[in-house]
Amino acid sequence: MKNILFTCLAILVLTTAIGQSKVEWGSKFDIDTKSEQDMQLVMKDNYNYYLASVVNKDGMVAQNQVIIRKFDQKNQLVNTFTQNFPQADMFTLHFYKGSYEIAGDKFVVFAHSYSNKTKKAQLDKIVFDKKSGTFTTTTLFEYPILSASKSGDLFVMRSDNSKYIGIVFQKYSTKKDPEESDCIVLDGTTLNEVWKKTISFPAETNTNQRVLTNSGRFAFIRTVKEVGYNNVLAMVDTNGIENKDFGAAIKLQKPIAISIGTQDYLIAFNYPAKGIRRGDFGYLMLYDIQLGKMLQNNDIDGFNSIKDINEVVFRNVSVQNNEIQLFADCKFQGGTKPDPTFPNSSFTVPVYHFGHSCIITLEMDGKFKKKIDLGASETNAEYNDSFGLMNYHGDHYVNLGFNGGFFKLQAPNFNTRENKVYLNINSEFRDYQYGEYINQFFTYFQDSSKMLFAKRYSDGKMIFVTYADIKL
Repeated sequence: MKNILFTCLAILVLTTAIGQSKVEWGSKFDIDTKSEQDMQLVMKDNYNYYLASVVNKDGMVAQNQVIIRKFDQKNQLVNTFTQNFPQADMFTLHFYKGSYEIAGDKFVVFAHSYSNKTKKAQLDKIVFDKKSGTFTTTTLFEYPILSASKSGDLFVMRSDNSKYIGIVFQKYSTKKDPEESDCIVLDGTTLNEVWKKTISFPAETNTNQRVLTNSGRFAFIRTVKEVGYNNVLAMVDTNGIENKDFGAAIKLQKPIAISIGTQDYLIAFNYPAKGIRRGDFGYLMLYDIQLGKMLQNNDIDGFNSIKDINEVVFRNVSVQNNEIQLFADCKFQGGTKPDPTFPNSSFTVPVYHFGHSCIITLEMDGKFKKKIDLGASETNAEYNDSFGLMNYHGDHYVNLGFNGGFFKLQAPNFNTRENKVYLNINSEFRDYQYGEYINQFFTYFQDSSKMLFAKRYSDGKMIFVTYADIKL
């Protein structure tokens, strides 16, 4: 009886708190869900916020452009800015390589293009400035190519602390030729060049992955025949190449670079290059780059049992409270759908979902402590993460939409949560019901004590809504 009474009181308190919060819906607006990709909520302040996306389609219905939508305090769309990718001629092919918010008031998009007709390729940066509402396009470099299939590869990445943006152009070569790459590091605030260097690796070796550290160095994860095609490490900066190894016969899965104090480290799932392989995500390592030493390689359960797992994405890494906190989202195949590039055919492409999200905590030396399920539902990986995350004054806040609302994780164990906003479809006006919350699209406006959320509908509409009087 006491438990029933307590539950009733808790529901009454929560309902009252929600009822007292002022909820302000904007107007629905159109989104081209089939074409717009990598949507991001950026350049947020007390007056405006922006929704950025990119369209990257070549062919008969080519469309390659940046789209920036501006919203006001009442969540109304007030302006839309667009900018086309540079095009040398009608035969130009374009490749979107990434985009980042810069210093809170700019947004940069990197576009790689080449023309088989002119035998030339280039990398451009397209910068939107919210103060002027204008775009500026600058060609960072251009180079000759042999053909479309022999044009090399280009990679753009940002350091975890957002201080640097790295560009690697790996030139075309055969297996018998040395592997040559141009490495460029830009300042993450001004986009000015910090350093540039051309490096070369011996023939019959290849680079699998590239990571930019918080100190502005590239970590090249490489495969070398002389060590049985295991992964080795090459650190690259303006001084050249420093070769290291991992001290074990392993292969890494998309490592990330973090800092503990002033030192750089790599974290990565990995698997044995030889012997019994039970899956790609059975071990999690912490590697000290300065010492050239693997501090720990933990045996991790759970990930390899996920059917058709494709990737484990680290949404956030926090080094605080004397531990390393990893927020992981798992990407896995959840079926197939007709291939949109071949309509009315039997061709299909995979459909990916996010889910099985969790928090992994490590001791400062990399030793595994615990793994905590976040309780998120599966989402469509094309547009929705299985959870949204914000670190505010050292506390972690998670958004699970209808599946759990917006809540604070209670430190230090993270097993309990304190609800701040409960997003209940039954409490919404009829015009705003249904659809789904986009978990990663939310923010907190401290000065006005408002929480911003976004919903997406099946008819291609989106809407923003704010909850007032939310104290974090």
